[in-house]
Amino acid sequence: MVREKKTSEENASDKEGAITEEQEKKPQGDGNTPAEDEVAKLKSELLYQHAELENFKRRTQKRYEDALRYANEPIAKELLAVLDNLERSLEHAGAEEMSSFTKGIKQIAEQLRGILSAHGVEEVTAEGVKFDPNVHEALAQVPGNEDGIVVGVHEKGYTLHGRLLRPAKVLVSKLAT
Repeated sequence: MVREKKTSEENASDKEGAITEEQEKKPQGDGNTPAEDEVAKLKSELLYQHAELENFKRRTQKRYEDALRYANEPIAKELLAVLDNLERSLEHAGAEEMSSFTKGIKQIAEQLRGILSAHGVEEVTAEGVKFDPNVHEALAQVPGNEDGIVVGVHEKGYTLHGRLLRPAKVLVSKLAT
């Protein structure tokens, strides 16, 4: 019986010792062990790094697509000068000079406009609209009935897929005082 008593006393003291050891391992604040805290911290860091990687991939893909989309910008700018010269020659041709040569130039200009349009080059609307410094470059101000309206276009402006290639060079009205 003495032996049984000791065994039950030993078991009781062992249980008390086990509780004490568990209590020592657990911090009083959140109830997690240091290992669990480290795992949670590493999981959080992993999720953050994964999100950073996904964002980097998206940014890189966008840059790549933009590079492809706007790769033709230099040649489009050069072709615009050719189109301008063709249009100027047509403007200065008189009625009696409307020969087959002039008609040919007109067809070439239309073909060039079609090619540029097919590749995303569009003309900036200029004459008769309110001056917009984002797409217009004012060359001079002239007296007019309204203030800030484009009344003349010296050189047309163009965009490539919505991005400004060249601003329209314009004359802007200024209200006469």
